[in-house]
Amino acid sequence: IGRILPWLRTSSVWSHQNINILPGLSKNQIVSIDKPVHGILRRIAMIVKIHVPSDGTHMDIFLSDDEINEAKLFLKTHNILSKGFIYLNIGGSDLYKQWPIKKFILLSKIILQKTSLSVALGGGPEDISRIDDVGRQLDPRRVIHASQRSLIENCALISQAQILLTPDSGPMHIGYALKVPTIGLFWSKNNEGMQRNVLNGPDYCGPLDIDKSLSSEISGSFMENEVVDSKDSMTSKIISVEDVWNKIIGFL
Repeated sequence: IGRILPWLRTSSVWSHQNINILPGLSKNQIVSIDKPVHGILRRIAMIVKIHVPSDGTHMDIFLSDDEINEAKLFLKTHNILSKGFIYLNIGGSDLYKQWPIKKFILLSKIILQKTSLSVALGGGPEDISRIDDVGRQLDPRRVIHASQRSLIENCALISQAQILLTPDSGPMHIGYALKVPTIGLFWSKNNEGMQRNVLNGPDYCGPLDIDKSLSSEISGSFMENEVVDSKDSMTSKIISVEDVWNKIIGFL
């Protein structure tokens, strides 16, 4: 209902998407973009139409002192320091955006064995079972579960992380907004063999003009096995635990 209310309260609606996707809009309410461009540039083109100047290519999230202090208290109750943990987004808004649980477990064990950092296992309420499956395999003294926190509470928690790792682009952009070094995993082929539309890949949904000190990405297959039979260079690459660990090392 929260997404519908703004529609009911406004006299005009603009969209950068196809008119068939949002029925009820007239053609003059669609910002027509004839060639593939990054999703952020689509939104910038839309606000220019209402004479709002663009100010950069990433969003900003402004946290209150109370929200930050709550996150610090949450960490303190688990004996974890600010910037003393890596936030792992275990979930994904769709099944095909979920990196395999076994790989999250192996990666978490490497982090705990080779660094002094702890691990926060994040995701939404629908990801609780995945988070629990990962958490059961790890040292509970250095692991916190963050699946029951609200969106703004999770943003505050992510702001205290040393690194954010996510296989979903939504949390990835939250990491950029909070100026937290962020590793984004972009699937090219999921466990069911489904291949990604390139327009939903890193070139059009990934970081745009984000400093490399805050951004790192890996594109490849989310399949469980380590070998993919494909001549396509985008789908022949499995995103391995070692690949992700090397990206983490680059931020430490």
